[in-house]
Amino acid sequence: MNITELYLSYHSKSGEQDDDANLVAAHATMQVIHNHLLHMGTFFTLTLCCRNRHTCNFYNNLMEKLFHMWGLSMVRFVVLQENSTQRVIGSRRYNMILTDSYEAFREIDVAYYTRNNNYNEYYYIFLQVRDAFAQSNLKQIFAYCWANAMINCSVQLQNSHGEITVYSYFPFTEQCCGCVEPVLISRFNGTDFVKPILFPRKLKNFHGCVLRAAIWHIPPFAYLQSDERGVSQIVGGIEGHLLLQLSEILNFTIEVKVPPDNIFQIGAIRMLQDGEVDMSLGSIGQSPALLEIVSSVASYYQTRQILCLSKNAYFLNSLEELIFPFDTTTWLLIWCAYLLCWALCYLLTKYCRHCFEQNVQPLLNYLAILLGMPTTHTPMRYYGRLLFLTWLCFTLLIRAVYQGVLFTYAHHDTIAPIPTDFSELVARNFTTVMSKMNRDLLSDVLFLQRLPAFTTKRLNGTNAFDYIRHISKRNYVAIEPVDYLHYYEKEQNKTGLFVMMRKDLMNFQITMYLAKHSFLIDQFEEEIWWIRSTGLLKRWTLVELGARKIVEDTDAVDVIILENYYALFAMLGIGLAVALLVFGLEILSLRVRFLRKLFLKIEYFLE
Repeated sequence: MNITELYLSYHSKSGEQDDDANLVAAHATMQVIHNHLLHMGTFFTLTLCCRNRHTCNFYNNLMEKLFHMWGLSMVRFVVLQENSTQRVIGSRRYNMILTDSYEAFREIDVAYYTRNNNYNEYYYIFLQVRDAFAQSNLKQIFAYCWANAMINCSVQLQNSHGEITVYSYFPFTEQCCGCVEPVLISRFNGTDFVKPILFPRKLKNFHGCVLRAAIWHIPPFAYLQSDERGVSQIVGGIEGHLLLQLSEILNFTIEVKVPPDNIFQIGAIRMLQDGEVDMSLGSIGQSPALLEIVSSVASYYQTRQILCLSKNAYFLNSLEELIFPFDTTTWLLIWCAYLLCWALCYLLTKYCRHCFEQNVQPLLNYLAILLGMPTTHTPMRYYGRLLFLTWLCFTLLIRAVYQGVLFTYAHHDTIAPIPTDFSELVARNFTTVMSKMNRDLLSDVLFLQRLPAFTTKRLNGTNAFDYIRHISKRNYVAIEPVDYLHYYEKEQNKTGLFVMMRKDLMNFQITMYLAKHSFLIDQFEEEIWWIRSTGLLKRWTLVELGARKIVEDTDAVDVIILENYYALFAMLGIGLAVALLVFGLEILSLRVRFLRKLFLKIEYFLE
């Protein structure tokens, strides 16, 4: 007997079976299409790749029966010829693949189309192969799926008796981590699948398997603590609590890997790309540039990028308190009005001497009224009195407003006007102070590129606030997320150290980054949305940042100390010195003829 010819005859009929068995396969496939693929999405991709002529005939027969059962639905057909290198670009989230071997499946090159996706796809693979080769082909297909982060892979087989079974793999079990052993998940009894779930959830329980996280100590988002062996553990923080909660829900173990500080986010992203870690978090904002090379879950925390100035630098000194009640325009108008009234009165006394008494001294009288002092002379004429009365009412209102504002300034911590917009920062040549982390994040902001910059050495954003507080200059502004400000105030146990500009720089969306096309994306996103909806993130924020308000002592009495009015005493000292100088000159004028003539001319001019 020629064994070789018998084997070839047997092998050449690998795709041939009874029409009843073909009809059962068509019913099973149709159920998968309508109850699963089209139920999850509006359309799916059907890919056919077979290398055995008889198996191709089987799939042609299967498709003919499917077309008789097909309803109104959207599908994209892709048929791959042998050794074809043509690529059919398009979304492939939901897929049905008809193939006859692992080698033919590899030719489809599914990973080429999905490696840059930010979601998990679904693959239902109909593998028509001889019973003897079924298990080996299954293991190879599942190994390929796991290697390319294709977590939702299910394979349908039909044996020589026409029985249809469905297999999948579960990478995390009590026995191993990263398993690719085929597991039977359902059977088709001719009308329905015994177990209707053909894409079982595989990541609800990691059974203690290790997931690696690139994370650094950056309060208030993550707190790390190292033991005597140098092994870091997460002990708190807003995102630290989030990761610990995820590990508890999904039952996985966290292995912390701290990226190098000198390259910060670049180091973490590089670790993701190289497969050294599974995730990275710790106050990392969403960035279009990062999303091109790694994947991320939905943003779970939103904060604001604020522009903050040292309040101590903007406190008014005593000279500024005298000037700041009125702006420059108001002061200019007051003195212009004073000079106008004095000039008018001077002209009247000079060219109409009978209108005023002699030695009226209008300059000193008007200045006295302006300062709230009594006048030494009252004009005899009615229009002169009307002029003084008008000036008296005007100065009374001005002095009332000035004294009221000055009183407020003296009893409260009043600050000088701060910049109101970004253009003013540029016009006044402000120096921006940021952490290296924030500097890298905001490197594309145009207006920041036009300002001098100072970058703090440490990653923690609180260093920027500490720097501007101690340097205490008005042209320095810190730019950081507002959470760092609240954390700094909590650490200092004091509020009111800084003043924020009204306009925020931008909203800051914080997220967790994963390796591109990570198998964790969908599962983590679902759990994070659940955690967020329960209010846990708000609770952790309150724990880490506190109420952010310090209760002030309402019984405390504000005391105005001498230092607050040093400018007044300086002016008094200058005035006394000038008066003493004039007194000395007047004494000398009794003996020096030149001084005596000079004083007579000044007295005549003032009259």
